[in-house]
Amino acid sequence: MATVEKHSALEPVEPLLLPGHDYETISDAIGSVVLERPHPPGWFIAFGVGMFFTSIMLVSIAYLFAVGTGIWGINMPSAWGFAIINFVWWIGIGHAGTLISAILFLLRQDWRNAINRFAEAMTIFAVACAGMFPILHMGRPWVGFFILPYPNTLALWPNFRSPLAWDVFAISTYGSVSLLFWYIGLVPDFAMLRDRAKNIWVARAYGVVSLGWRG
Repeated sequence: MATVEKHSALEPVEPLLLPGHDYETISDAIGSVVLERPHPPGWFIAFGVGMFFTSIMLVSIAYLFAVGTGIWGINMPSAWGFAIINFVWWIGIGHAGTLISAILFLLRQDWRNAINRFAEAMTIFAVACAGMFPILHMGRPWVGFFILPYPNTLALWPNFRSPLAWDVFAISTYGSVSLLFWYIGLVPDFAMLRDRAKNIWVARAYGVVSLGWRG
């Protein structure tokens, strides 16, 4: 007669921290990266490369405002073309970051903190990038306040059937929630840096953003 091997519901779980480490030593190691360790030369090289491409973006935006959205090959006034492709792309990236962070939280994974930081930061940067394209698609962003519903003497009201008006509310809501989600998760980290900062002004700055957190 075949026997069925029974497993205990309380099987030993592999420890989250390796021997010789505890939460205090891990916090010291992480905090030293921000408070004590200088930037390596590779960081400045990567920063310079990033600023170079940022400069190209700013020049491209200036050219777009000077010439118009026709440089994207848009033949119909109601078509988005290049702008809508990039907008949807960055919104998708932002949703991916939120999904990763939320799934790890709902599954109560103890190792999720480091991954959550990347995922939530990715969401915020993606929303910021997506928010540029409705403004760029206007071609004349200096009159962008016309899409906001506010009383004015010209009795101008936004067209709520326009995708531009939808994007204002969607990006504002999504960006606010994502920023709050990211910030609340960082409050314990700010408190850790506050307690380990040797410079009084740095400690006070982290004390403000840590909201008085006590671990």
